[in-house]
Amino acid sequence: MWPDLFRVSTSDGSFPVHTWGLMITLAFLAAAGVTQARARDAGIDGDKLPGLYLVAFLCGLAGARLLHFTMAEPARFFHDPAVFFRIWEGGFAFYGGVLLAIAGCFTYALLLGIPIWKLSDLTSPAIMLGLSLGRIGCFCAGCCHGAVHALPAGAENILPEGFAGGRLWAFGQTPFLLAEPFGGVGIQHQPLLPTQLWESAAALGLYLLLTWRWRTRRYDGQVFAWLLLTYPLVRSTIEIFRGDAIRGVDWLGLFSTSQLISIPVFTAGLVLALLLRGRGLATVERAADGDADLLDELRRER
Repeated sequence: MWPDLFRVSTSDGSFPVHTWGLMITLAFLAAAGVTQARARDAGIDGDKLPGLYLVAFLCGLAGARLLHFTMAEPARFFHDPAVFFRIWEGGFAFYGGVLLAIAGCFTYALLLGIPIWKLSDLTSPAIMLGLSLGRIGCFCAGCCHGAVHALPAGAENILPEGFAGGRLWAFGQTPFLLAEPFGGVGIQHQPLLPTQLWESAAALGLYLLLTWRWRTRRYDGQVFAWLLLTYPLVRSTIEIFRGDAIRGVDWLGLFSTSQLISIPVFTAGLVLALLLRGRGLATVERAADGDADLLDELRRER
C-alpha cells in the first residue's frame, strides 16, 4: 500500500526510505523502551539490558532470515548465499526471529546473572507490542497479505482517490475491510484480506493481556508461558486466511510452516505453565542478588 515512505536525493541520485524498515525500527525501539521502563518493577538492573537489546536485534535478524531461506527460498539461498546479508531485499520470518532472539537473550541472561524467568516475563508483552507495529510495516510493504476476496457490492474506498498506493475497501459485512495494493511485493490490483492488520490488532490485544498478566502474575515464567500459549493460536488462525506465496512449504497438505512451528511452541508453553506454577515469585532480593546498589535502592523505596 505504501512501500516507500519518501525518497532521499543525493549527489549520486536518490534512494527510497522503506516504510517497512521504519516500522521495524519503531517496533524494536518500542519493545526496548517498554522493557527498560518496567525493569525496576521486575527487580532487574536496567543497566544490564542494553547489551540484551543488541543480542535480541542481531539474533532476531539472523533467525528471521534463516527460517525464511530454509523454508521459503532455499534454492535462492544456495544459488547466492550472500543474499542472506542483503536484508534490504526482504525475506524475514517472525517466528525464526523471535525464537532465536529468545535463545540468545537466555544465554545473555545466564552469563550476566539476570533471572531468566523474570526477564522472560518482563519481555513477553514487549514482543507483542513490537509485532503489532511490525505488521503495520508488512501491510505497507505488501507482504504477509491475505487471500484474494470478492469485492462485495456497495464497498467504498476509504482512501483518497488520488492515492497511488491502492485502495482500502470498507463495507458492512464480514470481513468489513479489503486492501487492494497497487505496489509492493505481493499480489497487486486485487482485493485482499488484510491479514497484516488482523495480526497487528491481535498482537496489540495480546500486549495488553500480557501486561495485565505481568502485573498480576503469580509465579515467575507465567507471562512467558501465556505468550507461548496464546500467540500460536492467533498465528495459526490467521494463517488460514493468508494468501502470499512465499511463506514456506505446505506440510502434509495440512499445515503451513508457521502452523507447524506453533505446535511445539504451544506445547512448550503448556509444559512451562505446569512446571513453574508451584514455584511462586522470587523475592526482589533473590532477583537482584549480586547487585548491591539496586538492592539498596529497592529497599529504600519499600
